[in-house]
Amino acid sequence: MSRSRQAEQGSLFELDVEDGGSEVADAPLELPLDLVPAPPARVAAHEPGAPTAPARARALAAAVDLGAHLLAAGVAVVGVSLQDVAVRGAQTPGFALLLLVFSLFYTVVPLAFWGRTAGMALAGIACRGEDGQPLSFGEAGRRWAGGVITALLLGLPALPVLAGGRSLADRLSGHAPVVD
Repeated sequence: MSRSRQAEQGSLFELDVEDGGSEVADAPLELPLDLVPAPPARVAAHEPGAPTAPARARALAAAVDLGAHLLAAGVAVVGVSLQDVAVRGAQTPGFALLLLVFSLFYTVVPLAFWGRTAGMALAGIACRGEDGQPLSFGEAGRRWAGGVITALLLGLPALPVLAGGRSLADRLSGHAPVVD
């Protein structure tokens, strides 16, 4: 290293480097550092060949999440019945909207903050972005929309999962659940 470079580096780190050329100034500075090895690179869940969660774990997560939705619908019906209001066909759009809003918050918020819903946590799977972080709100919202469409089509868009493929929700969000 040239003297001008040493002087520049010395001023950068606020060290006094003598122009006389002492042995200490010319010797390379070695600091003992205990470095932690970097974690192995994770393959993003949406890349081809990335290991995704098995169909059985995904089915368990879906069943638990569906149970939570049915429980919320049951609580709403019981709550209305306790107020001596007859549950008729006219209230169906209101119940559907309530269930849709519950579903949105039940799915999107946990996916965006923790990368998993309650069902996914129970099944031991998570949905993460390329950097290993939870999904963004946009990705989580698209995943929720894919789940709603799948439910409306009686689960048909989820059938590719049985063959190791990606469901409609996976394709819309750009990420598939992985074993956590």
